[in-house]
Amino acid sequence: MRNEHGESSDLKIRFGLAIITVIGMIVLAGTYKGNTASGAASGPAPRVTAITQITHDGYRKTNLLADDSQLYVTEVPATNRVIAKVTLPNSDRSVIPSPFSNLQALDLSPDHSKLLISSTSKSSGDSELWTLPVGSGSPERVGDLSGRDASWSADGKRLVYASGSNLFLADATGSQTHQLYTADGSVFAPRFSPDGQRIRFTVSNTELNTTSLWEVERDGLHPHALLGDWPLKTAACCGNWTNDGRYYIFQATQTVPNTNIVITSLWALSESDAAPVALTSGPMSFGNPSAARDGKKIWAIGVQPAVDVVKYEARKKKFVPVIPGGLSATDVDFSKDGKWITYVSIPDGILWRSRADGSNRLQLTSGAERAALPRWSPDGNQIAYVSMKMGESWKLYLVPSEGGTPQPVVEESGSQIDANWSADGSKLMFGDYSHDSAGLSIRLLDFKTHKIETIPGSQGLFSPRWSPDGRYVAAISPDNTTLMLFDFQTQKWSTWMKEPAGSVSYPVWSADSKSLYFDDVVTGAEAIRRLKVRGGEPEAVLVPGSFDRYPGPLGLWSGRAADGSWMFVRDRSTQEVYQLSLELP
Repeated sequence: MRNEHGESSDLKIRFGLAIITVIGMIVLAGTYKGNTASGAASGPAPRVTAITQITHDGYRKTNLLADDSQLYVTEVPATNRVIAKVTLPNSDRSVIPSPFSNLQALDLSPDHSKLLISSTSKSSGDSELWTLPVGSGSPERVGDLSGRDASWSADGKRLVYASGSNLFLADATGSQTHQLYTADGSVFAPRFSPDGQRIRFTVSNTELNTTSLWEVERDGLHPHALLGDWPLKTAACCGNWTNDGRYYIFQATQTVPNTNIVITSLWALSESDAAPVALTSGPMSFGNPSAARDGKKIWAIGVQPAVDVVKYEARKKKFVPVIPGGLSATDVDFSKDGKWITYVSIPDGILWRSRADGSNRLQLTSGAERAALPRWSPDGNQIAYVSMKMGESWKLYLVPSEGGTPQPVVEESGSQIDANWSADGSKLMFGDYSHDSAGLSIRLLDFKTHKIETIPGSQGLFSPRWSPDGRYVAAISPDNTTLMLFDFQTQKWSTWMKEPAGSVSYPVWSADSKSLYFDDVVTGAEAIRRLKVRGGEPEAVLVPGSFDRYPGPLGLWSGRAADGSWMFVRDRSTQEVYQLSLELP
């Protein structure tokens, strides 16, 4: 299911290109000691005994390869990708020269002399397969092979590669190619078993939003899915065998219960056990595992979230920081007079209040909860926000803007979200999800009478937005296809707009209550669109262009500043390489 605002995070299949939101992120300075494994059925379980940060360069990374003394990682330091070589143990970094502007490291040859890479051809647009020497020498084309991913067998005599839905086998020169398997989805991350008899790979089904691990014999016989009825089998991908073939180390993504926060963990699948065992379990996300030859450590990429809130200045035709010096936050809301802001800091999810220039900061919540969607009261004295705690329902709280103990808005079961104040501050509208047969609805709390009523006909709707003049309520259908409009004068709902699934996100009313703006990241070019109450088709009012947006706990956030400009959260996240010391029984 999509999140509360009709968004699904733009989560890339390859972890190194993904921006994974994590809860309670920690920065690992030096070495972290601990056992993060989940228990095995019996006997000693595989476990991580130490985690050490290896790189500190701040570049975004993907496709990590290791040969014990050298690490090779594809980096995006600017606009073009490069392959960096990191020499251990001192982490000295250098860039491997290449004539390619868009390349990716796929595998390291068994003799460690060259890399198997893909590079996009300017003429055809396909990803051609090449070899690139790690020392001196020139790149060489691997036959006429093209594909999204590939790797060598342990003896270096064969090559397996994926192209679209097909898995192919070839010799090391790129000749004698034949098709092994056609999947129901896209194939990537193929890897030979150490004995060369089996190939494991990942199948991605974009329609179902799943990834799963598969295996086929070298001759193409007995293709089958792995992991049986394991709960995360449709979110697993991208594994590598240990050198002795006893374990297969892979990654799997999962949503933290009662949130839309996603973490990626590493798992060990023994050749003798039926169920995988967790090597990591958060709060940091890890991916792209590459095992050492001795089986005592692996290297992986860990995510370091970093963002800044920007607004689009139409006069300058560019994005500028909302606060001078930048603001690592999301869910920014301005007070009615425009002099103050409240926001949720990234990555820790704490609610803050400050002046609009960032001065006079005051922390309003603790790290025991993750705050979301704060809203100023009209008089500026209170802030309503959503509190998300692990294993609990989402709850609306009120906290004084000058600080104090947050108080729940309602004392009842179920989840609440999306606070909307009336113009005089006497009422609060919110979205409600009851865990009984009532399901979704929109409710209205009167602070004077302490009575709560349900908006007639609002069952099955969410993400309410109350117009400034108090006459209308806009809300979205559960499948994110329909925008509904409620008129308090007629006490009736009408279908305002019907669009492709997921096209309406973070709606905002105009000040005169005549139009609704919303963020559309699905239909055509990403744009802020406007829909008028009197009817007509939605029109684009701002096309922000291509830039990296941060997929937070509730999707790609957008909002409107006090000056009317549109705000977004720009992603500045980086990935660093970590070494994980292991015990593999």
